[in-house]
Amino acid sequence: MRRRVEERHEDETERKKFLEDQVREYIPAAIDIDLANKPDWSSSENSLVAEFDLKVPGWASAAGRRALLPVGLFGATEKRLFDHAARVHPIYFEFPFQKVDDVTVELPLGWMVSSTPPAQDQNAKVVIYTLKVDHDAGALHWTRTLNIDLLLLETKFYPALRNFFQVVRSGDESQIVLQPATATTN
Repeated sequence: MRRRVEERHEDETERKKFLEDQVREYIPAAIDIDLANKPDWSSSENSLVAEFDLKVPGWASAAGRRALLPVGLFGATEKRLFDHAARVHPIYFEFPFQKVDDVTVELPLGWMVSSTPPAQDQNAKVVIYTLKVDHDAGALHWTRTLNIDLLLLETKFYPALRNFFQVVRSGDESQIVLQPATATTN
């Protein structure tokens, strides 16, 4: 609803730019992005659904004959969150929210998955983080969920929240290892 209200007086081109810029904020790398659908801006009944075609040059990094692919593609907003060990003021979130990243990557011909990170399921009741990676012969699929169900948190609970976000960062930095299908594993 917030996005609809912010963009209510804008034309189609400005709304497209707005949505694409929003995605850029979540990805910690340079990207080529194109809005693939036409979201329904006029209705308040349905969720605003925007689908994008993305190209992320340099997302995978070479490591000898292998390629490393980090799973935290959309985790830029959590990367530096709660870095400091001490907190003086209470923590305030504007609103409870849930981020669900549902990512599918088609593997290049001749490549296969060598290893994937273990599934994560950190449930602290008001903050939840899950990560699950699946793969088949030609594609990778992973789901990352971050659920923040609180508005205000007293300073005394900051260490637990900080530790939770350390787990989120660690999970987001985990790597999927890809290798040419002709290579043998030792």
